[in-house]
Amino acid sequence: MKICPKCGEENSDQSLFCEHCGFEFANTEASTEESPKRNQGTNLQETMDSANYTPKYTPNKKSVPKWPFIIAGVALLAVVVGVGFAMASRGEDQVVQPSATSSSSSADTSKYDDIIAEAKEMTINGEYKKSNLKLSRISASDLGKSEFSAIADEVDELTEKNEEGLQQEEDKEAAQKAQEANKPAVTTSGSSSAFSGDYAKWANTYYFYYSQSSQKQSALTIGANGSVTQKNVNGTQYFGEATITSASGDVLSYETNEQYPSEMPDTKSVNPNVKITVTWDNGGGTQIYYGYLSYSSRLALTDGVAKNGGVNEVWIS
Repeated sequence: MKICPKCGEENSDQSLFCEHCGFEFANTEASTEESPKRNQGTNLQETMDSANYTPKYTPNKKSVPKWPFIIAGVALLAVVVGVGFAMASRGEDQVVQPSATSSSSSADTSKYDDIIAEAKEMTINGEYKKSNLKLSRISASDLGKSEFSAIADEVDELTEKNEEGLQQEEDKEAAQKAQEANKPAVTTSGSSSAFSGDYAKWANTYYFYYSQSSQKQSALTIGANGSVTQKNVNGTQYFGEATITSASGDVLSYETNEQYPSEMPDTKSVNPNVKITVTWDNGGGTQIYYGYLSYSSRLALTDGVAKNGGVNEVWIS
């Protein structure tokens, strides 16, 4: 049975026109046939679109805080800036180093010449403490540099001489104290084995003035009680007893103006003040020294014996 789409009345299935309003069913059928196809395609497409459709996730912007991203960005920026500064500083250091080397190689080594000269003069004059004090004005950091090696050698040499001089002064003071504690013993010949009174200053420590190749002596110490000790280069020692008397006449000696001569000094004749006779232990015999005051105000001893164009033994305090 057909339902008329126009008036809604029922008609037989064979009717071509509506029995009530005359509507032509042929148009309706054609329309019906096309519609399902068109709707079917549309539904099919919609079904396929629905199958392939994936809903997009849209996060809730309010649920994600922004401050972690801000902090991370600031931290990253700080790291980049820090690396930049470090690279820049390293570059500056590399640039400065050549100039520092250049200034070091051109150091003024002559700035200490006056100090060295004054210290040498003080050492020669026996002002050992003042000489050391003068040398202390030289920068220790400069002495450690290779370009100041010559200055460092001179400082070491002068310091060693000053220490020797100070040791001599201490020995002399000790001898004077020992002399005060002992009474002089006068022999029948009128000589004194004790160095007291005007002779007290000759109780001293003396050093060999100019060493020749065959010389082995290094230091000679005369005590206030007349005891004698000679130290040798090889470490051995000789012991003896000394007597002292006044002296006159001329004897041979060296020019003793220089503190430590590196070449043989000139010889000269001197008028001695005292005569010191040493009797060596164990049958070592006797030896005579003549004492006088040098131009540099140091005590000197000479045996007056010529040897190899010079003098056999000359000692100086």
